[in-house]
Amino acid sequence: MFESRLQTAQACLFLAGILEGVAILTFIFGSIAVAIFLLVVSHAGAALGNYFYADSKGYPPLIGIPLGVGFGVASAVIYAMLPDETVESTFASDRRLAAEGVKNARKRDKGYEVLDDDDDD
Repeated sequence: MFESRLQTAQACLFLAGILEGVAILTFIFGSIAVAIFLLVVSHAGAALGNYFYADSKGYPPLIGIPLGVGFGVASAVIYAMLPDETVESTFASDRRLAAEGVKNARKRDKGYEVLDDDDDD
């Protein structure tokens, strides 16, 4: 569907947020039964979004379902605060470290300077 699980999670959470806003407005101005239905569908969408969000951050994906059902879209804030636990491949880490080393070497080595001899003959 999308190229990454994070984009899928964001799309699900966005749609769940819209449904939650419509549910709130329906609670205020419309039928309570429709508002409850929209709220349940919103929390189901948030559970799906949190499933993908937890998976993209390196956590077990099944943790996202109860958090999404219980807290709705607001549970995505919990995952935003948690550190990223994804395992970086060895090739990617070697490449990143090599790039940092080259950048650091360029920053420190500004070239060389030829100094005159201190010998006064």
